[in-house]
Amino acid sequence: MKSIQPKFIRFAVIGGLLLIPVASAGFWWTSSVAQLPKPENVSQDSPSLSPIHPDEPVEDTLNERFSLSNSLERIQQIKNALSSFQQLTETSQPILGDRKIAEIGHTDWETQHLGFPNWVGSVEGTLKKQAYQIAKLEFELAQEQYQDGEISQAVLEQKEASYRRAEQDFQAFWNSFTPAD
Repeated sequence: MKSIQPKFIRFAVIGGLLLIPVASAGFWWTSSVAQLPKPENVSQDSPSLSPIHPDEPVEDTLNERFSLSNSLERIQQIKNALSSFQQLTETSQPILGDRKIAEIGHTDWETQHLGFPNWVGSVEGTLKKQAYQIAKLEFELAQEQYQDGEISQAVLEQKEASYRRAEQDFQAFWNSFTPAD
């Protein structure tokens, strides 16, 4: 195990001391207020979540609807919808006139040709960056777990492969993204 730096220890002690009043308040709250039962289908390490729709279990929402792959597919749909809105604006301009088009909103050239690509690119870049950061942290944790004998070489290699894929995916996005200006 690596030695802990004295500076880190001081910060940990100070942080711990600062948390005592918060912990005390939390203890008082939990011991004096009736606790609501946790839904059966949610694991202990998750927030208390109820289904967002009767036909969709919490696990499906978390693991499918809110997945990286699903979000990236939705981003492509949003890009396509914004492209359609641009075409509709161009087609409607001569019929409705400048004033009516301006009243509709988000119809000016700057918003449609600069804003739309930049907005969507920012969200896509954030998702890919976060996926890369998570994969990196999971790989670093796996390295520690492997050194401590908690996981096998195969698991470590899987985490490394996931990390390398996420890194390449984020790098490819980075290299292809150019903000519109």
